[in-house]
Amino acid sequence: MSIAMKMKNNYLLVQEIEQQEQTTATGIIIPVEKHNRKARIINAGDAEHIKEGDIILKNMGKGTMVTLDDTEYEIIHINQLIAILEETNG
Repeated sequence: MSIAMKMKNNYLLVQEIEQQEQTTATGIIIPVEKHNRKARIINAGDAEHIKEGDIILKNMGKGTMVTLDDTEYEIIHINQLIAILEETNG
């Protein structure tokens, strides 16, 4: 069974973006944080100025973790959003 969610009252359904493990020039591995701050908007409900697919920077540890169709998501309030990230050329 597949479950669909439509967020209400300025809540956002987000999915954390996996960060790649980094290695310094000398070969030291920098571990990836378990819970990072970058996420992709999956469902923005009726929130203004935010759309599905946007990449955001969010506060850590403020949301509710949910699992839908074996995929882990987080529900956060729009007030936990720090910035919408945009790619720039240059």
